[in-house]
Formats: sequence, structure tokens, C-alpha cells
Amino acid sequence: MSQVPASIFRAYDIRGIVDETLTEDGVRAIGQSIGSEAAARGESTVVVARDGRLSGPRLAKARIAGLRDAGRDVVDIGMVPTPVL
Repeated sequence: MSQVPASIFRAYDIRGIVDETLTEDGVRAIGQSIGSEAAARGESTVVVARDGRLSGPRLAKARIAGLRDAGRDVVDIGMVPTPVL
């Protein structure tokens, strides 16, 4: 599993520099962790959305892969306004 820098985790979100501190491997690992937490809470499905940044599609793909690695079903609602996130 990829090492994820602790510096990207904030009080209410995850922020990093794409391809430096926020990589596809790291996002997949985060997705797997979220999926494991969802499983522990009895949640079988996780909804995924993204904002309009150019990196959004590939990072969403990595996050979805991690969630599926953890055995979760995923509903991808695509790009949405930030307040929806």
C-alpha cells in the first residue's frame, strides 16, 4: 500500500499537490481505508463525486478502485458543485 503523507489531512478535507503529495496510488489507498470504515459501519454502498479540476477524473477513478478493493459498491455521480461535495 502506498505511503500517504500526513500533511494532506486537514480538519474537514484532504488537500495536496496533485502528483506530488496527492498521487493516484495514495488516493487509492485512502479510498480503500474509507471503504474499510464504511464496511465496519455496515455500509455497502459509497457515493463518489468530484469537482471540476482537471485531475478530478483520474483521482476519482483511483478513489473508486480503492473503495472497490475494500468490497464496497460505488455510485459515481460525477462532477458536481462544491457545496454538494
